Amino acid sequence: MSRQRFIWKAVDINGKIQHGASVGDGISEVQTSLRKEGYFPVWVRASFHWKGLLFPDKPSIKWSSFARRLATLLEAGIPLLQALEIMTFHEETLTAEQEQWNSVKERVETGSNLSEALALMNPSPNSFVLSMIKAGEYTGTVAKVLSEVADELDQEHVYYQKIKAALAYPMLLFCAVVVVLYILSVWVLPMYERLFMSMGDAELPFLTSLIFAGGQKLPLFLWSILGLVSGGLLIIRFKSPDGWKLRLENVLGRAPLIGKVYRLRDLVQFSRMLGRLLTAGIPLLEALRLTAGTLHSSEMLELTNQLVLNVRQGKRMAPLLRTSGIFPKEGAEMIGIAEEVGQLDRMLHYVTQMFRRELEDQLEGLTRMIGPALILALAGLIGLVAGGVMLPIFDLSSHLE
Repeated sequence: MSRQRFIWKAVDINGKIQHGASVGDGISEVQTSLRKEGYFPVWVRASFHWKGLLFPDKPSIKWSSFARRLATLLEAGIPLLQALEIMTFHEETLTAEQEQWNSVKERVETGSNLSEALALMNPSPNSFVLSMIKAGEYTGTVAKVLSEVADELDQEHVYYQKIKAALAYPMLLFCAVVVVLYILSVWVLPMYERLFMSMGDAELPFLTSLIFAGGQKLPLFLWSILGLVSGGLLIIRFKSPDGWKLRLENVLGRAPLIGKVYRLRDLVQFSRMLGRLLTAGIPLLEALRLTAGTLHSSEMLELTNQLVLNVRQGKRMAPLLRTSGIFPKEGAEMIGIAEEVGQLDRMLHYVTQMFRRELEDQLEGLTRMIGPALILALAGLIGLVAGGVMLPIFDLSSHLE
């Protein structure tokens, strides 16, 4: 196999997110090398190429489905090897995914742990899934942990779909506004302008002249904006193939209304992941490092890195959370009480529920606010254009009388 260049994202021993590139024969080799160097790999993938720009690879493995199926078999009392045998029992022709499960079974047969076998897959699960399974192996509760992993991944998918649905409706209305403006400026307004010009030297009202002048320049303006946005996205995608989505989300996170949704999403992700990892028996310091690998906003990443340093020095998390300006004061107080009584994992569950409710309220409010606002804007623009076009007609009819 020819050696290839891979890019990766990992968490170092201090809990900081690191990006880099390595050369190896495959993803599994790069992952193993990173772990030997003290990193916790979040993802590893082949370096950027033009085909990947136009047709990006998507993981075909559904980890929630795998975890739930395997958890069901283990909870039924079936041994791990036999459960993997059942999951990989297929006809003679195997798909690429089925071949990977077969390789996992073979590695477990040779004495590897399930987490080690899964880490060598391509693509492999993220650090959260691997850490949860490893914790289940240490405590003898693999079936329970796999069920929790499936629930967690399903919940994460549901909330991502809610966010997409909440943002899709305003974006659809915004696109409708742009399309209507383009149609008016390219087809409707030029027709009326030619009609009025054919009537002689009649002076047009100021509003009508302004609308006609704006309609002439609007197509060029819209195409210029589209070209700049598309070109900017392609440049970011080309220059930073491993972090372009993160950069785009950081830009959206600074938007006035949408930004709060993205911040709440990271708060939910932080409290949910940290609580799950602590419940699975993973120490707080390592749980914070692994949680950092699942966050998106730079502010939350910086806060989590500061928490890692504080915990390493034996300090509590609550004081830093109170003064961060990012973490809500109510949640920080709840975590402070939990640290005093030693029930941090349980309290994080309630903090997650609180953030989830706030996120759902924010999503509903965003849809209720932006949707009608865009509809009113569209109606106002159409009314303004219609009024400007009708003014000369009213003037002409008064002269005819």
